[in-house]
Amino acid sequence: MEQKETTLWDVLCICARGLTRAAQWCITVVARMLRISFQRWWIVGGVMLLGTAAGIYYSRPANKIYKVRAVATLNGPSVNEVKNFYESLHEDFNAYYVIDCLNDGVADYTDYDRKNSLTDTTRVVMKDQIAFQFTISNRKQIPLFEERIMYYLNTNPQFVDEYQVYKKHADRQYRFDCEQVDKLDSMTTAFYANANVSQIHSNAWELTMGRKEIVLPLKSIEVFMEHKAARDSRYALTTAPVVLHGHFEPMHKAINGRKKCTAVGLIAGWLLGCLIAFLLDERQRILQWLKQKE
Repeated sequence: MEQKETTLWDVLCICARGLTRAAQWCITVVARMLRISFQRWWIVGGVMLLGTAAGIYYSRPANKIYKVRAVATLNGPSVNEVKNFYESLHEDFNAYYVIDCLNDGVADYTDYDRKNSLTDTTRVVMKDQIAFQFTISNRKQIPLFEERIMYYLNTNPQFVDEYQVYKKHADRQYRFDCEQVDKLDSMTTAFYANANVSQIHSNAWELTMGRKEIVLPLKSIEVFMEHKAARDSRYALTTAPVVLHGHFEPMHKAINGRKKCTAVGLIAGWLLGCLIAFLLDERQRILQWLKQKE
């Protein structure tokens, strides 16, 4: 007998039947839990109160836990090298990629959800920036944590060697830019010193004197100065292998907020209370099953 070929419609029907059975099972379980809650309300209610109390206690002010974050610039070390080293310092330490959506060298957001794909060309991982995060309960200790973290990062022998190579290149680029600025200053000074005002013609791109024997490229100078200003800002951050943008700052809301922990404790208490009530109702059957011999 020939086997019937499975079509897409058959697959969809099988999936639909499976989802229907799963939905029916969930409805049956919830209905039974509601019935148990009504019949054994003193057990379920008592456990729910305990769960709520536990949630409130866990979220007490002295036990608040906060996420602390900072963004840093890397001078030499790669993002993955720093990420792996930072996360190896402690299990609560996490590092995240900084994403450049427009590929213009400007950070657009930090991938705290770890959803960005390294193969995604529309969201480029920045090579010289990284975000750090850790959790803490005593916010007064953040400066101490910051000091120790930066010490470990900036004394890592590998990072120091890579930084020294990077710094030499950055110094050469900075000196070259300064030399070009000096040359432009000399050129513009000479241009205006030798110019006759009546002979100067201008447009959006350049100034010319006379019959264009001398041309002053205004637009090129403007573009160069903009690039130099950006490079100067970047050069100011080349003081160490890893340089923070400001300081580590705690998030305003605690991880274990009062409302969140109370809701979790209430739901967990309800589930646990239903389970306890169910086990008490079925204790005779459970004992008989345990006494049965194979």
